[in-house]
Amino acid sequence: MENKFDIEYYALLARRIRKQDQDAFTELYHATYNNLYHYAYYFLKDAHLAQDALHEIYLIVYRSISSLKDDRLLYPWMKQITYHVCCDFQRKNSSVAEHERSVPLWDESLAAVADNADHFQQIWDENLREQIEQYLSKLPTQARQAFLLRYDNGLKLEEIADFLDCSLSTVKRAIRKARKYLQNKLHIT
Repeated sequence: MENKFDIEYYALLARRIRKQDQDAFTELYHATYNNLYHYAYYFLKDAHLAQDALHEIYLIVYRSISSLKDDRLLYPWMKQITYHVCCDFQRKNSSVAEHERSVPLWDESLAAVADNADHFQQIWDENLREQIEQYLSKLPTQARQAFLLRYDNGLKLEEIADFLDCSLSTVKRAIRKARKYLQNKLHIT
């Protein structure tokens, strides 16, 4: 978690970058690259995709710094950008993978959904993915992120807490909320 010094340092960098200070942007890059790379790598599970995502992230930060309303929120804002860019990269990457393989219309694992206590791991397949993504888009950001990191990326709860920079109990609560919401929408008991 960030301390007060980091927040003030990032706020100062944001102000300098807004004034077109290239050295400040270089400092920001060096100060945040490792954390954002690990964040992207956890999400994408591919070193090359993570590096490509970071390239995109820093371009967005540089071009959009003027839209940042509170300079003290620079790093959390960058993490949100990272999350959205990684979602886009994952979506693009999975659509390419879909064209390279045939997807069966019926997955035998769907037949076993009622017998398994953790239904979501079983039904997270291509047949229901689009419908689930529509429902997930209606959830608060933290619940959606925690759910996707758990079931789409297979991260452990502790990894998700680290990834989202929050407590383990917050992650558990967010996943529980998402699961309950999806259970109601998908009529799973």
